[in-house]
Amino acid sequence: MSEETLLVRRAAFRQLMGAGKPVPVSLVASATGLTTDTAREALRLVESAGMAETDEDSVVGIDGLTTRGTRHQIELDGVSLWTWCAYDIIGIAAALEAEAEGVTACGWCNERIEVAIRGGRPLASQTVGWLPSESCSNVMEQFCPSALFFCSLEHLERWRSETDQPSGSALGLNELAERGVDTWRELVRLEPG
Repeated sequence: MSEETLLVRRAAFRQLMGAGKPVPVSLVASATGLTTDTAREALRLVESAGMAETDEDSVVGIDGLTTRGTRHQIELDGVSLWTWCAYDIIGIAAALEAEAEGVTACGWCNERIEVAIRGGRPLASQTVGWLPSESCSNVMEQFCPSALFFCSLEHLERWRSETDQPSGSALGLNELAERGVDTWRELVRLEPG
């Protein structure tokens, strides 16, 4: 993606994270020094890859954070939002080295799973995550539906044996946090480069 898309993603992500509500495209443009039309076009490109949600004049979600209710909730430094997948809860908090609380449901039994992250590190838990490894052209549609948490490795294995899921890895929360730092590194850096 172009430099404009990275600038827009960074600005929208920071503003969404801070406000906890949809962010006007004009505000994103102002934060980046781009025109509103250029920011809107950059957002369209990001949205086409399933990495943004917009309505006519606002950013509703970007790079895993969203104001739209999903089955994955996060409270990030006191701001309540949702995420597109369970991995986003851990990955985003880890990259930001943030304090966070996450709530989702086991991908097998639908039991409530709560996770706590302190300084970007998840607290000890039996929770295991599934991280799909196949490349995709639309993150929200192809990656996120399978990037789930499970109560236990047994529940993950039962899910895998009874569903047609893509290839991937079963990872503990600390491993997911490490991957998250890499995934969101460029996005959460304050300066490009």
